Amino acid sequence: MLEVKNLGFKRDKREIFKGLNFNMKEGEILSVLGQNGVGKTTLLRCLMGFLRASGEICYFGRELKSYSQKELFKLVSYVPQSKNSAIGLSVLDMVLLGLNTAFNPSTTHKALALKTLKSLEIESLKDKKCNALSGGELQMVLLARALICKPKLVILDEPESNLDFKNISIILHLLKSLQESKVSIILNTHFPMHALKLKGKALMLKKDTSYIYGEGDEVLSEKNLSFIYEVSLKRHKVLDLEYIGL
Repeated sequence: MLEVKNLGFKRDKREIFKGLNFNMKEGEILSVLGQNGVGKTTLLRCLMGFLRASGEICYFGRELKSYSQKELFKLVSYVPQSKNSAIGLSVLDMVLLGLNTAFNPSTTHKALALKTLKSLEIESLKDKKCNALSGGELQMVLLARALICKPKLVILDEPESNLDFKNISIILHLLKSLQESKVSIILNTHFPMHALKLKGKALMLKKDTSYIYGEGDEVLSEKNLSFIYEVSLKRHKVLDLEYIGL
């Protein structure tokens, strides 16, 4: 489904990452972890073609550069980190934009948007203006916009940011549900315990451009986490949940 070979990217002559290799099959989850400034968001933007990287990125056997933006967006949805929106669109209209159709939505389109909002338990926001939302509410709306077109791959940049415990739980359960429907997922996260809960692959980036990649249960060890984050971390069990902390 996705194959990345020898990927590299430089900014102001500084190598952000180099020689990066990983792949994903249909329905897999990949969690990307690392310190602030290590290049996690940059990697996602390279995968979307927003930034030009060296190396090779292939979706479904085709190189990324061979796709038109319209073709790619039918297969891949991107959810950026939420920021306060200056857009005065209603939540319902914002979600409808994810269908990439002329802005004259049918009754069927509106029903699909409402169903998507309901799946995230935010249908009560449908008439609210996006520029009046909290950061957490906007994050959920952007996720709904990404999901409405039923993509094959969803790429999320820190989807848990600005969210309370309830909405974090909703998103984690939704991601597992998408995986069961054979949708592939890539997410940046600052929470190794979430990566463990999602039970997929993990890619940990370090500022010296080294990286660790593999099955999450194996990669997210105390040794590897401490190496990547440059601080001693321990894994504990609390109420049958995995907890990682100092």
